[in-house]
Amino acid sequence: MIAKSKRDITFPYLLLFLCICLGISLLVAVSLGAVKIPIADTYQIIINQLFHIGNVDHITKSTIAIIWNMRSPRVIMGLIAGAGLALCGSTMQTTVNNPISEPYILGISAGATFGATLLIILGLKSFIGFGAFLGAIIATIIVLVIASASKKITTTSLVLSGVVVNALFSAISNFIISIGANSDSMMTIKFWTMGSLASSSWGSIILPLTIVLVACIFLYDTTPHHECNVDGR
Repeated sequence: MIAKSKRDITFPYLLLFLCICLGISLLVAVSLGAVKIPIADTYQIIINQLFHIGNVDHITKSTIAIIWNMRSPRVIMGLIAGAGLALCGSTMQTTVNNPISEPYILGISAGATFGATLLIILGLKSFIGFGAFLGAIIATIIVLVIASASKKITTTSLVLSGVVVNALFSAISNFIISIGANSDSMMTIKFWTMGSLASSSWGSIILPLTIVLVACIFLYDTTPHHECNVDGR
């Protein structure tokens, strides 16, 4: 009970410290780029745009556009994407009761890459997101089918099945690229797999932000907090 009380007392301070570090990192990230902008100017621009206070007359319009219209949406989109990935990772680890479980190990990412790669090669670039989603679903189903072959799904069988499916879809994706990709498709696949925030705007962050918030609320509401025991399970 003593250890639990200390942990409960320490957690809010740790959370506050991490939030402060996050705020500082966001401010620094917005200031970094090809165009060097002082952090003080970045702070003034953001405060002025959010609350319409402060004087930014000494700052050029191009600098304000770079900070507010280009860098800020990209940084916020990166924050939302990171939060979504963290949420998915923690949910997956909790679901399969394995701290090393993640989309790559379970083959889900490889399935998404396969779906996206296939549609890019076929020239259906407008449906890349749908293809990636469908590929991830197919990979998940295959993993569950293989893991349940012994009539009982265990953590070990899930991880091993995921490794097999990951290798399978990775091989298929590489084979498709080797026989059907041109230079344009290769660049599209490369940038898709690496990810990019270059096209982020204030309008484009609404959908991912909504999805992450709804997922957070749903998972929090469905988690049996009152049934957690001392060791956190």
